[in-house]
Amino acid sequence: MSIRGNLLWILLVAVALVLCSAPETRAQSPVTIARDPFAELHQDLARAIDLQLQQAGESARHAAAAAPKPDPVAGSFEPNPSSDLFANTPEGRARTAREHLLALGVDAARIFAEESVPQELLAVAEVESAFDPLAISPKQARGLWQLMPATAARFGLRVDGEADERTHPARSTRAAARYLRGLYAQFGDWLLALAAYNAGEGRVAAAIERAGSRNFWELAAQRWLPEETRRYVPAVLAAIEKR
Repeated sequence: MSIRGNLLWILLVAVALVLCSAPETRAQSPVTIARDPFAELHQDLARAIDLQLQQAGESARHAAAAAPKPDPVAGSFEPNPSSDLFANTPEGRARTAREHLLALGVDAARIFAEESVPQELLAVAEVESAFDPLAISPKQARGLWQLMPATAARFGLRVDGEADERTHPARSTRAAARYLRGLYAQFGDWLLALAAYNAGEGRVAAAIERAGSRNFWELAAQRWLPEETRRYVPAVLAAIEKR
């Protein structure tokens, strides 16, 4: 074949290759640049859902703001010590406990006031430990307030092989006050808070659920609480009353 024939053959092959590849290119191009036909619909739905969620949140906030505040005696979970059990008890009833604790170098009355806990509950230290900062129970509760290791750690006290701050009068008093305040916030009643201080939050919550009552005396009468707890709360009240 001559040079001219070779060139003609190469040219024909090149044209054929171009023609074969052109349709594929044309077929692919629209797919590459085409827009998702559902994209705008998805965006509209997303905007509508966001709007509904925003409106629902605003309605919930308005309803919460307009709702009346619950009565702490009836089971509120907002701590308000001045409104219930110890509101009208004479201040002098806490004097003996305060003096015992002051003798140990701790201004427990000030700490309890700072933590919004009634000073009458300083009597808890008498019932728990007879004001002995080194007292320890068979269950390993320790100190003035007989805090268990896990409870003490939860409220910032160091309990390990090198130190046990449950025996520190001021620090353990702060931890006990915060624990009592937290129990009141949970149960909305100081008698239930005292019961939980003795028996634990879980047992008291379970007793309330089973009995369908938030009244300590009913829970005690129906024996939904442990015997120790049924005796413990009256013991604290008796220690308060004799001041």
